Amino acid sequence: MRSLRDSSDVRDDPDELTGRLREAGYLYLPGTLDLGRVEAVSADLRAALCGLGWLDDSGSTRVRSRDRRFTSESMSGGYGALQSVESFHALAHDRVLVDLMSGILGGPAFCHPARVARVAFPADDAGGFFTRPHQDFAGLHVATDVLTIWIPFTSCSGDHQGLCVLPGSHREGFRRPDATMGGARPLYVREEPDDPRWATADYRPGDILVFHSLTVHAAMTNRSDRVRLSADFRYQLPTDPMRPEFLHPHGWPRTPDWPELTGGWTSQRWISVPAEVPLIPPPRDLAYMEILEKIEPPRSRILSGS
Repeated sequence: MRSLRDSSDVRDDPDELTGRLREAGYLYLPGTLDLGRVEAVSADLRAALCGLGWLDDSGSTRVRSRDRRFTSESMSGGYGALQSVESFHALAHDRVLVDLMSGILGGPAFCHPARVARVAFPADDAGGFFTRPHQDFAGLHVATDVLTIWIPFTSCSGDHQGLCVLPGSHREGFRRPDATMGGARPLYVREEPDDPRWATADYRPGDILVFHSLTVHAAMTNRSDRVRLSADFRYQLPTDPMRPEFLHPHGWPRTPDWPELTGGWTSQRWISVPAEVPLIPPPRDLAYMEILEKIEPPRSRILSGS
């Protein structure tokens, strides 16, 4: 698999970062976040998993049972425990991340409250992918210039490899998901894991990977005996619309809502959004796949260069 281009040499140059994102669809920025803060969040997530009996102990990422899988029951219980970790949500407001996204987006960026805590349990090779290829726009629907920051909380390499992207795929437009590929709702597109275009890196805590909503990405199967922890944080401008479901925790309504998850938090601002954000609910009279057949991504300021 190809290696991602390291853009840390232009980390403080928003124009150059935007140009590279426009060209490749991603930005790989190793060592961007404070290592101590990332490790503290990782420890909090591991403690939550240990409390569920999913890890041997909170000081390790070794799984107690190799056949652990996410189910509807674990989404409401186990995943809710991860979503209740305040430090996880506070990290999305780290000034380094907000300033970086604001510079690329060209305005005061905010982060969707629906943040994804990714837990990749050990598994046998299931076609090479743990998270199958997709574009984030397939779930976002109403805004094109939404940028995802993927953050590894554990080192990722070899049998423990993490996120990979298809450079240049963002220039091919929106690809309708293939409903035959399964999932809770149509999301995935067909790409082979041995496609030579795939690119990844040996990630370490503190690294980040930024990508556009039209960039095809996936995650490789975790073949180690340890859990792989990471996060997806999504940022946009408050002048662009958003689906109202992203005001709720990721996985809601299977995941409990904020009143239950935020008990004991020191602040609610981690899950607030600017009041002016336009909220556009999905059509009530269409099935999900019918919605995907009808939508077209709005013109992208980032990709068009204006």
